[in-house]
Amino acid sequence: MTRRRFSIMVPPKWNLFNFRGLHCRHLCTITVRPYSPPRLSLLADQCTSMHQLKQIHAQMIITARIHDNYAASRLLAFCALSESGNLSYALKLFDSINEPNSFMWNTLIRAQAGSSTPQQALLRYVKMRRLCVTPGKHTFPFVLKACSNLTCIYVGRQVHCHVIKFGLDLDLHVVNGLIRVYSVCRVLKDARRVFDEITERNLSIWTTMICGFAQNDRYNDAIQLFERLLADGIEPNGATLASVLSACAQSDSLQLGEQIHVYMDEKGIKFGVILGTALVNMYAKNGAIVEAKNCFSGMRERNIATWNAMICGLAAHGHAKEAINFFKKLEQEKVKPNDITLVGVLSACCHAGLFDYGEGIFHSMKELYGVEPKIEHYGCVVDILGRNGKLLEAEQLIRGMVLKADVVIWGSLLHACQSHGNIDIAERVVKEILLLNPNSHGVYVVLSNMYAEAGRWEDVVKLRKQMKEGSLKKTPGWSLVNGAT
Repeated sequence: MTRRRFSIMVPPKWNLFNFRGLHCRHLCTITVRPYSPPRLSLLADQCTSMHQLKQIHAQMIITARIHDNYAASRLLAFCALSESGNLSYALKLFDSINEPNSFMWNTLIRAQAGSSTPQQALLRYVKMRRLCVTPGKHTFPFVLKACSNLTCIYVGRQVHCHVIKFGLDLDLHVVNGLIRVYSVCRVLKDARRVFDEITERNLSIWTTMICGFAQNDRYNDAIQLFERLLADGIEPNGATLASVLSACAQSDSLQLGEQIHVYMDEKGIKFGVILGTALVNMYAKNGAIVEAKNCFSGMRERNIATWNAMICGLAAHGHAKEAINFFKKLEQEKVKPNDITLVGVLSACCHAGLFDYGEGIFHSMKELYGVEPKIEHYGCVVDILGRNGKLLEAEQLIRGMVLKADVVIWGSLLHACQSHGNIDIAERVVKEILLLNPNSHGVYVVLSNMYAEAGRWEDVVKLRKQMKEGSLKKTPGWSLVNGAT
């Protein structure tokens, strides 16, 4: 077939389209072959880059095939969903189509639900309904995904009503999305109700419900549901097992965790990063450090969550120096720590008596690791300073925090004051605690004991008299020392 060079007038609608470089480089100078509609559709399916897509798109305009909905839908799917695509280009392409079909609507809703602006998926769905386009079983899972990503229970309930209206409340993919929305929004009662209404469930629905319980601290419910799954003769997959192992880690269910590990070995289930990390975390949280290290060593790939599970587990069970050694190994392997890693390391430094090393980590965490200190990091370093006898420095650190100090961090300093017998700072700390929570009556007991140990019996009598008379319920501005407001 003879190739022909076209010089064309771009239709007005496409002039407003404003594709970057499309009508200059592709429309006016491209050498094209006038492909048939099936050929264009095949090319659209085989597209691998935006450069190719723009060439195909140009040919569709030139050959007046732009209204071929199948080919246009394939172009749209590539733009919106491919890693090599361009969502902005997809939006412009969609807007240029006179009557987009339901597949095109679903494609954009899916893309926007998984983007950084999932609210746009909900707006797209609203527009779809206003134009009387009927949603289907391929629409609602992604609308519900947007609700989950936004933790928007109000909209999620409305979408649930639409699901029932269109008779899709028994579709397994839609039901899975509903359970996830209610679980993410911490409405476990409704999630369980949706789960129970389905008589024939697939593994995905079981896993979503188990994961919902585990992520909402309903660990026993997660374990019971898993046992019910096994009783029904359903074989769990890696995602199911990872969720149950997470529940075992948080509920001291070492025996069940070990049984799951044996089950994995018997079934020949090879664990990757997620499942391997879940095993390490389960063993480490339950204090089975040897088994945790064995699982850790047996993993071919690890991510930062794997390292965190090992470091925090060691720090929490009296293996502080070993936790720090793991941290040093992490640095040697060029793995970048995150905020959770540094909480574990600072906690380990505190318990191992490596105060200077811990202070160094804290003061350099932003510069070296790009981690902004959070309240947990401040709590650890206050504990480090307190144990090291640097009470005034700890107080100054708390007062200089960008974040608002809470009762826990002041309480840590009060405990250090008690250990070192520093009444002056303790009195100031008690005032701060009462400003935050006037009902923290236990601080008076601590202060009274400190007065007694120092032989300041008049202060003991005065304070205990206040406690007996119930004057502890005064306003937060009440002075603990002389009773004056």
